[in-house]
Amino acid sequence: MIRLITNRDSATVSAVAVSSGLFAPDEIGFLDKMMADYFGGNQADGHVCVIDEELEPLAVAYYEPALATDRTWYLTMIGVRRDYQGQGRGAALLGHVEHTLQSTGQRVLLVETSGLPEFARTRQFYSKCGYEEEARIRDYYAVGNDMVLFRKVLSEA
Repeated sequence: MIRLITNRDSATVSAVAVSSGLFAPDEIGFLDKMMADYFGGNQADGHVCVIDEELEPLAVAYYEPALATDRTWYLTMIGVRRDYQGQGRGAALLGHVEHTLQSTGQRVLLVETSGLPEFARTRQFYSKCGYEEEARIRDYYAVGNDMVLFRKVLSEA
């Protein structure tokens, strides 16, 4: 079941992000801040965080409007616990995000990821989901770690 997160899910976001392989445990401090900001009132700014769960949280997605644009959004994070990857959960969660945005007339969804070889499967995932590689910024995350930007048009209007 995909639903909006609640305050009690805050720690779960970091746990799923680490379990999915998105981040190492020492890299998730910003997620705690992101969740504190989210529950501190950023929902009014359009920020949305959803979780996919059965008996426990299995996947999470966070998306937000791009500032100073006409209906362009960023998928800031999407992660599926490693033991549930490859079962269609990520595609279903991403489809939920896209449908939600399309139903309110949003135009474009952007996603950034790493250009490192260990993120090849992630880049293939976005391509399979209909995203096109729009840009590559060399050494963005660190020397030798490019940022790859994917784009999907949600609405032509």
